Formats: sequence, C-alpha cells, structure tokens
Amino acid sequence: MYEYRVHTLVDITDNGILKKAFPFKSLSGDVIHDKHSLAMARNQNSNFTTMLQLLQMRANVTWEHPPTRINDTLGNSGFGSFYEGKHTSWHFQFFSEQIGLYGDAEDPTANLVGDFHHVPVLSFCKETATFPLSTFDTQNLETLNTYFSYTGISNK
Repeated sequence: MYEYRVHTLVDITDNGILKKAFPFKSLSGDVIHDKHSLAMARNQNSNFTTMLQLLQMRANVTWEHPPTRINDTLGNSGFGSFYEGKHTSWHFQFFSEQIGLYGDAEDPTANLVGDFHHVPVLSFCKETATFPLSTFDTQNLETLNTYFSYTGISNK
C-alpha cells in the first residue's frame, strides 16, 4: 500500500450518519442539536465526500481514520501566503494499492493538484480561514488552501 495525505484549510470533517433525533453526537464528536448545526454538519460531510470522489477518480482508496483537525500556526506549512497566523487545518491520510496514479517519481502528487484545483466546496463551516473563492485551491501560491504529500510505502 502507498500512503498519501491531503492537507487543507477546507473543513472536510466526516460526521457520519446524520439522520437521528436531536440532540445527538456526530461521528466527529460534535453535538447536533438543531437545524443550523445539522446544516453545518451536512456541509462538512459534503466537503468530505467531494474530496473522496476526487481521490477515487484515479484509484480505489482506503483509510483508517477520519480527517484530523489541527489548530496551529501555519508558518512553515505548504499553504499560501494569504493565510497568516493561527488557523484550523484538516489532514487526511489515505492509501492506494497502486503507485504512479497520482503522479510520477519526480512529483508523486502532481495529478492530484490538477484534479482538485478550483473544485467547489461549501465554505463557512468551521474553517478559520476565509477563501477568495469557495474552492479547493491547489495552484495559486498566494491563496493555496490545499496541498498533498506522499509518504511512501506503508506497512498497513
């Protein structure tokens, strides 16, 4: 298995099944208590589903954990210079059985950059960054809100 990661400022929280009576806890641990919190949880799920569909255009992927949410200073990250200071970011680890589908030996994630760029997302969930466009931005060095990393062969 080959291990990759998505790093994004877009809220890609996986909330699981949301068809329950109020109040209830989502898969991510958030309490859904009214129609507004339910709408936000659905938007987060939509962003998660969009990301998965983009990843699965080239390969079947597996994962062991939902996206991890981190609130930290973005100083040495791969995000654009437009986003300064402390922000929430999401990190999703996934696996593919084949190599070379998302890029080549020089840049193993090059195809993901093109696949994700300017695909619409639902903003104003729990992001702390505001995007000029409500899309995954993987190419503009100033407003880049999503980047990828290749970890290599996994023992999974």
